[in-house]
Amino acid sequence: MTARSATKRKGGGATQQALVRLQRSVHRLMQAEVRAYTGGRPPALERYYREYMREFRRHYAVASYGDLHQAMLDSDLFFVGDYHTLRQSQELACRLLERSARDARPLVLALEMVLREHQEHVDAYMRGEIDDRTFLQRIDYRRTWNFDWTNYKPLFETARKLGVRVVGINHPRKNGRTHLRARDDAIAESIVDVVQDHPDARVMVLIGDLHLASKHLPRALERKLGARGTPRSTLIVYQNSDALYWTLAEDGASSSSQVVRLGDDRFCVMEVPPHVKLQSYLSWEQALERLEDVSDGEELIVEPTYTGVFEALLRRLCQFFGFSPVRGVSEVFTNLDELFFEAVETSPAVEEDRIREVHLLAFANRSCYLPELDIVYLPFFSVHHASEEAMHVLQQRVHGTTRYLEDAYEDFYARIWDVAAGFFASKLVNPLRTATREEELRDFLRNASRRLHEPDLAFRKRVARFVIQHKDHERARLAGSRGRLKQIYEQDLDVRLEVAHALGYMLGDRLALALHHGALGTADMRTLLFTYGETTPSQRYLDLLARLEGLQVELEPRAARA
Repeated sequence: MTARSATKRKGGGATQQALVRLQRSVHRLMQAEVRAYTGGRPPALERYYREYMREFRRHYAVASYGDLHQAMLDSDLFFVGDYHTLRQSQELACRLLERSARDARPLVLALEMVLREHQEHVDAYMRGEIDDRTFLQRIDYRRTWNFDWTNYKPLFETARKLGVRVVGINHPRKNGRTHLRARDDAIAESIVDVVQDHPDARVMVLIGDLHLASKHLPRALERKLGARGTPRSTLIVYQNSDALYWTLAEDGASSSSQVVRLGDDRFCVMEVPPHVKLQSYLSWEQALERLEDVSDGEELIVEPTYTGVFEALLRRLCQFFGFSPVRGVSEVFTNLDELFFEAVETSPAVEEDRIREVHLLAFANRSCYLPELDIVYLPFFSVHHASEEAMHVLQQRVHGTTRYLEDAYEDFYARIWDVAAGFFASKLVNPLRTATREEELRDFLRNASRRLHEPDLAFRKRVARFVIQHKDHERARLAGSRGRLKQIYEQDLDVRLEVAHALGYMLGDRLALALHHGALGTADMRTLLFTYGETTPSQRYLDLLARLEGLQVELEPRAARA
């Protein structure tokens, strides 16, 4: 096993260090927001957290999902660490569940989110005898778990589809509190019972990641398995370790090393950076406070942190690109705020077509910046959305806003550039963020070809066809042909926005890759994104594609996922 990834320092020293500084500053920003909102961790939990962090002070080797899958099949019992507020964490667990169920050996899914005493309700739900609402009521979900049910529901649906038994392994807290080590001991007892009740099955345990430090649940389980004469080979799958993320980032491998081996019985899957985890936690805390206040019949007034975070991201982008600090925006709106729509709809500075565009973006959960009013809209607070619009504000402050609303052709490419710049900025903050690729759209069209009567699917298919048509057109133009794809530019605004969005994300992804590999430097990006000159958006787009082709900057194959 090597001490470091074979992909070390792919992007060059100075640029890589600047990227890490930017990402660390965003992480510190989110840490400060969480501390301000929650007051920080209690001392007992802080000690527990430090013991967990020691698990990642070890050598690592870059691995693959194939390596992880094989290790799962070689184990009798495997743990998957869960970050409860992070949707991607439950999505990975669902993919690992599907992969494990392909083996002939029976599989049992053991969940921390359900109390052991509620097993009869789990069984009834899995048999389809009760609906979601009844199930959540009977297991007292709001009091015993209360994380976003929509993130956990696919686990039950997948288990039902695959014929996997689902069991609860948690225990109620006495007087509202239970010592963490006592909880480990009680949960270990439950897991041993599951193992003995299903001696021929492989057991997958989804549990909070802090429980998976060597001295926590794994030690308690090993002791109890030995005491009952039921030894089992175990595997631990951590997710999104903060410490490991920064180690990979310093080595220039954070965007390419999704699966890391920490030992024969330990892996870590890296799919989001630490600040995205913190963002998910902060959003959950704020949503929980709103829910509690509303349930008490009071109108909630939460002091927003969005504007402050947005302004901090804007300052950090200025630093990265070498600009002096610029003026922030008048206000940041979120969550379909009625005041935002009122400001847009009543201002004489916003034209009717622009109002429709804002409505389309907002109700499609997209963000936007309105230089006409100097305000930003975020559908919900996310570092991704905030980074995208901070980039647009910075561009406006540096070179002003250029729109080609009278020319549909140039307007289309101006929109692509806007989206590409925003996505590129979000990739500076989160190099693990992904854009839909051309081959994925082609696969989507092949798989959806027979589903003709679903309105939403029909719209997505239409957009996908236009994106693929444009990619074919790009290759023809680079080969020397001429002409325009008038059919795309003459579509209604909702279609043009979605096609431009997809193409912009693809371009922003390639720009981020070029920076990461050192094919383009920070100075190149500053010129591309902030110096327009007299060149039209369409010509700049085609010139950049040709330049990227000349640099042989190609997207790396997407890692085979769980």
